[in-house]
Amino acid sequence: MTARPSGRQDAEPYSTGPESEDDRLRRFARIWSRAIRPSTAISMPEGEFVEHLVPLARRLRDALRTMPLNTQPAYEVGQALVAARCDSAGGLPVTLGVLDAYLVLYCPPRRPMPAEESRARCARLQHALAAGFAHALSERAKGEQESVSREALAARAAAEQALHDSEARFQAVFDGAVIGVGVADLNGQVLLVNDAVARMFGRPGDHLLGENVVDWAHPEDAPAAMEIYHELITGQREHFRMEKPYYRGDGSVLWTNLTVTLLRDAHGKPQYQLALMEDITEQRRLRDRLRYEATHDELTGLPNRTLFFERLDAVIAGPVAAESTEFAEPHAADADRDHPAGAGWEAAALAEAEAEAIPGSPGPAATDHAPVPDAYGPAADERRLWRRGTGGAAAPAPGAAYGPGDFARPPGPPDEPGTDGEAGGCAPGAGRAANEATRFGMCYLDLDGFRAVNDSLGHIVGDHLLIAVAERLQGCLTSPAQIVARPGGDEFFALTVGPTAQRDAVDLAERMLRALAEPVRIKDRDLLVRASIGVASGTRGETTRAAVMRSVDIAMYRAKAAGGNRYEVADAASDARVIARHSLTNGLPAALEKGEFFIEYQPLVRLEDGTVRGAEALVRWLHPVHGVLGPDQFITLAENTGLIVPLGRWVLAEAARQARAWRDAGHDGEPLRVNVNLSPCQLRYPDLVSDTVAVLDEAGLDPAALCLEVTENDLIGADEEALRPLRQLADLGVDIALDDFGTGYSNLAYLRRLPVSTLKLDRSFTLGMQRAPADPVDVKIVEGIVSLAHTLDLAVTVEGVETGSQAEHLRMLGCDTAQGWYYARPGPPDRLHELALTDVASG
Repeated sequence: MTARPSGRQDAEPYSTGPESEDDRLRRFARIWSRAIRPSTAISMPEGEFVEHLVPLARRLRDALRTMPLNTQPAYEVGQALVAARCDSAGGLPVTLGVLDAYLVLYCPPRRPMPAEESRARCARLQHALAAGFAHALSERAKGEQESVSREALAARAAAEQALHDSEARFQAVFDGAVIGVGVADLNGQVLLVNDAVARMFGRPGDHLLGENVVDWAHPEDAPAAMEIYHELITGQREHFRMEKPYYRGDGSVLWTNLTVTLLRDAHGKPQYQLALMEDITEQRRLRDRLRYEATHDELTGLPNRTLFFERLDAVIAGPVAAESTEFAEPHAADADRDHPAGAGWEAAALAEAEAEAIPGSPGPAATDHAPVPDAYGPAADERRLWRRGTGGAAAPAPGAAYGPGDFARPPGPPDEPGTDGEAGGCAPGAGRAANEATRFGMCYLDLDGFRAVNDSLGHIVGDHLLIAVAERLQGCLTSPAQIVARPGGDEFFALTVGPTAQRDAVDLAERMLRALAEPVRIKDRDLLVRASIGVASGTRGETTRAAVMRSVDIAMYRAKAAGGNRYEVADAASDARVIARHSLTNGLPAALEKGEFFIEYQPLVRLEDGTVRGAEALVRWLHPVHGVLGPDQFITLAENTGLIVPLGRWVLAEAARQARAWRDAGHDGEPLRVNVNLSPCQLRYPDLVSDTVAVLDEAGLDPAALCLEVTENDLIGADEEALRPLRQLADLGVDIALDDFGTGYSNLAYLRRLPVSTLKLDRSFTLGMQRAPADPVDVKIVEGIVSLAHTLDLAVTVEGVETGSQAEHLRMLGCDTAQGWYYARPGPPDRLHELALTDVASG
């Protein structure tokens, strides 16, 4: 007998009152519901669950009252409980306990019977309910198992179908893929290829099976290709990607974008290699064509600036940085960099320039303000450079036009020992042996007068001339280590590499000049071709592109300044001088603003009585590094930069102020006159007259106390428009002196047209009078010039008087005034009052 539920004390007691059977049945269902819910997973509300149990309780009550006893309803109630999900582990025992305790109590038989009989009938109903419950539970488990089996069979069938479909799709993709797919073992034997691979190679796919991928090597494979492949098959890397060429069956080249991936087994052991190949032959041809067009001159077909600088950078950088980086995904090489020695060379060149390259520079510690002696005698005529330039084209800032270019290129020729004694201006070690470094040489050729061809004959003829020149220069190359390029315009570059690169570059320059010596015939016209060539050399890995270009550029302009149609070899001293000039040029504007310029005065002495007639103002630059610089060291730079106009106005204003100070100091005799030099740029300045008038007014100086000195070459041949400013100044009372008279192509009759009052005789005419006896030829020349000048009512001043004998000869010849070291060196303005001119003259 099943145990009764422990909650019977909470059950509602049986009552024989007016309660109906349905009420008692519903009370029994509520007791059953309260007992079974905690033991099951019933989720419906309690009231709803009670209503669900009421029909089952009714069937049990009716079965208890049947005669004879029918247990089938109880069996079906057990099945119903399973169907209602009252099948938890504790559901059946609780139900049996409720029936044992309350079924007879709340649903007694209709006729009286012994208690033992009613309890026996209840027990048989419990057994039937348990049997129905167990059978229903078993049937459900069996159904679930069958359902699981059916689902498993269906899933297996679906998996097999999916696998079949996947294999079919993979085979379709493998066979129909445009990209070639191949599988090989770790030994490189080809196991599987698709149709795309067969089409790429132009051979049936089964012919490729069994071959080894190592046998597919190509001469253009990068050196690192086999090393990368070995790393893959040994498991050191998982994949690599590269552009790789192959030979087709017909011998043509197939270019592919190849990706190879290592395939491992379930234990991670390398098993196969999978290759994906994309045919990029057409793209490669297009890229090569675009590369050629981008790196070659359209007109001449020569390499252009880009390709030349790539080659130059590769040579300069050395073999390490120039190694191939085609397989750069896993092993990317650093881009080419300027060698640190380059910066050191530039610093060394600047230091050398600062210390030595400035002509006449006394150095930072110098305090002597005297000019430096030159070929004309102990006192250099520094006025000459104040008034005119050198006549040669100034070199542009070297390297300014050349941008950086870091390109990784194949290595150049193998390193070989250099040779001692080869001069070169682009590397610090140019003069010492380079035991393992390869040397290189460069030529920079610029056609002389090419612009005149374009301007007079037209650009078409100029283009034909450039093509002809390019062909001749190309024919001058004698080895694969040499290259000629056209960076643009009428310029050409040449590069040679090898242990004797300096000598080879010079030989190449000579061959190019000889090749251009023969006239070029274009449209029935013979055109002469002249060229200026700069040559520089260096050692691989010890310089920079900027240093090389600077040296060769400077050398080329030296050749052009020397008349052209020649070559010049770069040297460090020339480079340093240009660097120094560039440094001074950059410092000029700030120097004027900072007041670094000052004026020294050299007396003008009247030869008749030895008295001071005036002084010539000579500008100096007190440079913060180089000390005192004379005008020959910076006037040309000021003219080239246009700073000569404000600098000249400053000199004029300072000289006028000093002349006024001498006058105010009460100098005995007639007022001292100040001479100021004018450069050609100032003569062309439209405000020259107004500025001069303003300076005189500001200083309160009479115009007669000012003399402006102009060189003979600046005035001879000048038209009236050019002479108008000087005529206006002369009309105001300013004296005009014609300086360096006799050094140019003088037209003596032309002197009558010039608004000058004084001739300054060049020192070269009086050198023969410095010794006794005087040179009779010099005496006759000076005598004639003095006679002519006095006939034209012009005074004569002689420059460069250095001895008493010379001064006496000039006085006897009738010269009016003189200046030179015999009387005094240039100095501060207060020295004019301290000169014991009488003692000097008598001595």
